[in-house]
Formats: sequence, C-alpha cells, structure tokens
Amino acid sequence: MPRRAVRRLQLGIVFALGACLGAASLGAEPTKAPAVRTGLQIGDLAPAFTLQTLDGKTLTRDGLKGKVVLLDFWATWCAPCRKALPELKDLRQKNAGQPLVIVSVSVDQDRKLVESFTGSNGMSWPQAWDEGGRVTGGVFRVSDFPSYVVLDAEGRITYRQRGWSPGRSAALLDEAVSKALAAAKKSPAKSDVAVRR
Repeated sequence: MPRRAVRRLQLGIVFALGACLGAASLGAEPTKAPAVRTGLQIGDLAPAFTLQTLDGKTLTRDGLKGKVVLLDFWATWCAPCRKALPELKDLRQKNAGQPLVIVSVSVDQDRKLVESFTGSNGMSWPQAWDEGGRVTGGVFRVSDFPSYVVLDAEGRITYRQRGWSPGRSAALLDEAVSKALAAAKKSPAKSDVAVRR
C-alpha cells in the first residue's frame, strides 16, 4: 500500500477515535438503533403465499386456515432431503385423520424431474414446484434444504427447522406438529371449520 494511502487511513482512524472520545467526554450517551427483526419469527402470521401443485391445484395461506400445515422445502438434488423422506411419510401416516396438510415445495429447476421423483417415491401429498424460488426464498426466506415451517390453524408460524439430522430432526418436527394439532383441537376456529364441512 502506498505511503500516502496508509497515512490517510491512519488519519481517518484518529479522527474517528477523537470523535468518539469527544462525545464520551461530553457525557453524551451513544444512540442505540432500534432492534430490527430479521426474518420470520415464531408467532408471526405467515406471509400470504400462493403455490401451484403439480396436479394443478392452488394452495394459499388463507385457503389452508383451519388446518395445521407443514411446509417442506426441498429439492431432488438435496441428499438430506431424500434421506428425510421416510420420516415425512411416517409423520403423515402417524397423523392420518388429523387436520394436518403436508405441502412439499420443490426448488428444482426442472418440473419434469420433480414430477418423476415424487411419483416414483410415493410422495402422494400435495407437491408444489416453486419455479424461481419466489415462495421459498422470496416469501419464507429459506436458503437451506431441507427446511420446514409449521403453521398453526390460524396460519401463524409455530416452528421453523433448517437442515436435517437422522432421528433428531424427525423427533423435533413430530413434537412441533403434535403441539400445533393439540392447539387446533382446542381452538374455536376448529369447530367453525368442522361445521362448514
């Protein structure tokens, strides 16, 4: 680095340090920026979203109200996603007859690959292809796969999980889904849904 550039850097540091010390010696309190929440938090209402399933149905946050929703963000190229698949099947089977909807949201670039993979692997629950990641990255800010988001019957986020580890991830996800289902049974909204059927 040239001497002139080093000297400018040193002077900049001296001036910045002097400004801080001057403010401190005058008894000025440093101002604190308000805490900024980044990302979606537990308890937040999930942002509005629209997903198209491979079989042509439209799923929305509001259309799924009254159900506990497990959003499974995945891709065919993701080895942990493939390893987690039996656990999702077990979770679905365990909660058969419950107001639980699993929606797998693929971020693959090739829709035909997703259709082939889901068909040959018995993924018979709603499958959505999120071309371009507008819901995955844009709405839910998911960048790790697999990732899971559990929504309660009101559409609020009750659980988020990034990544997967054998056994442990399944246990945590099962616990989160069970809690959301138990809360849905106690909720007055649940009885409204039952009346409309």
